[in-house]
Amino acid sequence: MTTFPRPKGGAPVDPKRTTLILVRHGETEWNLEGRIQGHSDSRLTECGREQGRRAAERLAGLELAAVYASDLGRARETGGIIAAPHGLAVQTKPELRERCYGEFEGRTREEMMAADRETFATWLADRQRLAPPGGETQQELSDRVMRAVREIVGAHPRETVAIAGHGGPIKSALFAVLEIPIGSWDRTWVANGSVTVLRGTPDGLRVASFNDTSHVDQAPVERRYI
Repeated sequence: MTTFPRPKGGAPVDPKRTTLILVRHGETEWNLEGRIQGHSDSRLTECGREQGRRAAERLAGLELAAVYASDLGRARETGGIIAAPHGLAVQTKPELRERCYGEFEGRTREEMMAADRETFATWLADRQRLAPPGGETQQELSDRVMRAVREIVGAHPRETVAIAGHGGPIKSALFAVLEIPIGSWDRTWVANGSVTVLRGTPDGLRVASFNDTSHVDQAPVERRYI
């Protein structure tokens, strides 16, 4: 078990036995088209809404103290589906956004290679450490996501909270808690509508489950994209 990540220059945050349920947003139109989303947005498909509904059914029996989401539409809508059975309003946090891919957003790999093969190929070769033109690095993503996680944990001691977000931020939380080297980023995958659970203990956060898709297994399989 690892301890909760230590803020720069500070003591470890006491997770206070808070349970965080991280849900990736449902499938979007750009997911199907293989387009890079980042801070840009794309509407949920009907399959994506169904994935959100199945996640909501999965969490309906829990006593949720709050539902948070990225302020991007695909996460907000998924969060709203999850929050509805509990009579909660979705609280948005921009820090929970997907990684910013700058000039690459809205394009497919093929379109980027056709437009600027050298720039895109250079980034692909070391995309964990390099920022896309106008975008952010993987570490910058992790830093802001974990700031939001610490704030949410601090606001909800001994409570259960759902967070509707994105694949990159969910993986960032997993890697930070388990202290996994960023070079292993591509060895994990977070599916649309999946559930990842982090549980607080007196010694820190533990990963209780990761990328659980048992509730959405009957939904169409998504295409992989960046």
